[in-house]
Amino acid sequence: MVRRWYEQFDFKWDAGLYRIPRQGGNTKLELVTSKPVENDFLMQQIPRLNNRYLLSFSRDDTCMEYFLCSRRTGEQISKALIVSHEVFSGSLYVSRFYPELYKQINCKYLSAACFYLMVHHAAGVFQLLDKCRVNLETDNEVFLQFYARLQDFHFYIRHARPAQKVYLTGNYRETAVFTDLVRSHV
Repeated sequence: MVRRWYEQFDFKWDAGLYRIPRQGGNTKLELVTSKPVENDFLMQQIPRLNNRYLLSFSRDDTCMEYFLCSRRTGEQISKALIVSHEVFSGSLYVSRFYPELYKQINCKYLSAACFYLMVHHAAGVFQLLDKCRVNLETDNEVFLQFYARLQDFHFYIRHARPAQKVYLTGNYRETAVFTDLVRSHV
């Protein structure tokens, strides 16, 4: 049986802290930013997204365009979803992300699930390493209300741009996300 490095310790999670027993009965407390478990948000919202919508893609060399369609009606909800692979830096650049799910009924959090699914799928297709960069440019307001809340990516403002625009950089962290339901666009 293979053990992970953290399984050798007796973890006790308590308000973001864990205790590691040491010899002689002393304990050491260290702050943990996230538990070594899967993202509960993803495990809830991505199946919701996949039940209602079909995410498909079209690839042209280092650029991927994604299409979001209703599974019930076949209607295309969005076609403004573009991710490209910056080959020299080994990162992803999200050049367009307007899923327009806010116009649909009962779609809270599905835009975030769509973003997670797109980035994880693109990283898999381009065979990018864990912890590669994810870059994008957006409005300052959109950053505060959307991208700053995507905790797994840890987006931060790399450069301020004119007219309330910001250039963001975050980190892709490999998570067990089932991307096999993302199909090639016909």
